[in-house]
Amino acid sequence: MTQSRQERISRQRLVRWYMGFKQRTNKLKPEQLIEVISRSVQSRNLVQYIPLLRIEKKPKGEYYFFVAIESIKMGDIPSEVDSFIKDLKEIFFNFPVDKKRNQFTIDDIKPMVGAAHDVQDYTNPIPYRSQQKIIRESPLDLVDSTNTQNLSDEQIRQFSTKHEHLLYWLSASGSGTWESFKKTCEILDLPEPKRILRRLKLLNHLITSDNGSKWQVNPPSLVHVGTDSEPSDQTFLLHGQRSHRFLQRLREFGSLEERHQPRGEAPRRIKLILSSQITDEILAQRMQNYGYSIKFTQPPSILSLNDWQNSLSRIDSILTFNFDLKRFDGTDFVDCTFQNQTGFYQFLAKDSTSQLRYSFFYDQNRDQWLQGDWYGLRFLAILSLGQNVEFYYDRQEKTLAIPMAQRLPEIYESHLVMASGMLPTYRDGFLIYNRISSRLAREISEALKITLTEQ
Repeated sequence: MTQSRQERISRQRLVRWYMGFKQRTNKLKPEQLIEVISRSVQSRNLVQYIPLLRIEKKPKGEYYFFVAIESIKMGDIPSEVDSFIKDLKEIFFNFPVDKKRNQFTIDDIKPMVGAAHDVQDYTNPIPYRSQQKIIRESPLDLVDSTNTQNLSDEQIRQFSTKHEHLLYWLSASGSGTWESFKKTCEILDLPEPKRILRRLKLLNHLITSDNGSKWQVNPPSLVHVGTDSEPSDQTFLLHGQRSHRFLQRLREFGSLEERHQPRGEAPRRIKLILSSQITDEILAQRMQNYGYSIKFTQPPSILSLNDWQNSLSRIDSILTFNFDLKRFDGTDFVDCTFQNQTGFYQFLAKDSTSQLRYSFFYDQNRDQWLQGDWYGLRFLAILSLGQNVEFYYDRQEKTLAIPMAQRLPEIYESHLVMASGMLPTYRDGFLIYNRISSRLAREISEALKITLTEQ
């Protein structure tokens, strides 16, 4: 509790009142809602404002839940709570009990609610208790996609807003499991959560464990995007955690430029253009005074292909005969039996479902099974098959074109995405990356030992 709030409490007695909302059990069960909201309240240090929750007795299909708020007077929403509700509106707070006057006393709701749930009682770092079970589905397993149909401006705006709310929720939670991520995407009606997870990693908003079962949001960071010819340029890309209130604070030090990602498939790109009199040190210190930690970072160095391959997780003791196998032949996965041959393999359940369980790369020379991002393992397979891989760099447009069928490993594609803060666009079977310097294009092609055609 801050000193200013302690002083206010000593002068005035706070009033506890409630805001009510509706939720559906097929979207979020009551016990999950309690735990996730409690975790979010704790991570934002809002326990002093939101001490407890109450759930409707014997909830079925649709149920009511009420958030206790402590403020000077009934109906007075502290700014921190208002920001919290706006950030997580699409997930929890989209359907108020009363749109005109959503404020209730305990006497108003007592007949319909059960016992109070103290938000401090939930300290488990995993949002959903059920997620402690073994996860049979791997977040790393994908199916190649060429879905590039055109979307209207309104569809792009809607998708972009949903992804923005997803990042707000992730920021409030801090970390979690694949199951919590997938469930939140489901609540927001965002399809293909595995691809969303990968895009957020490309944009440096979060990191995951080697097998993708756990995620953690990166702290807010700013990466300079000025050119070598303009060293005094004060333009930065924002990555990592964010919220409505955080962005409001940033606007005090310059202007924010927001742009939808292609097809609205990720949170908006945010550029911060600092006022000329604001230095890095001044911004960091003043944001710290507001309770926000923010750092200035540089893009990481580019690993060689060999160093990246050595960094991949090794999988021991795979009993290949327990699965039906398919091997990537350069175009598709075809049925096979394992003959200790280098390649990218899919492991499918030996039952009527033929469900895809795992995807691993086998290195015959090292007798090792490797785990990593799906496109990365496919890229290793493409190289092992001797296929020609070629990039096309346009000096005038500063764009790099890469065949969709030869998409780069995540760690290398992230360098290209981070150069502009934008995901690639699609054109004639190619992925187009913008604002790519000739130096970056050459460094990546040299690291991967592939041909770069400049025009």
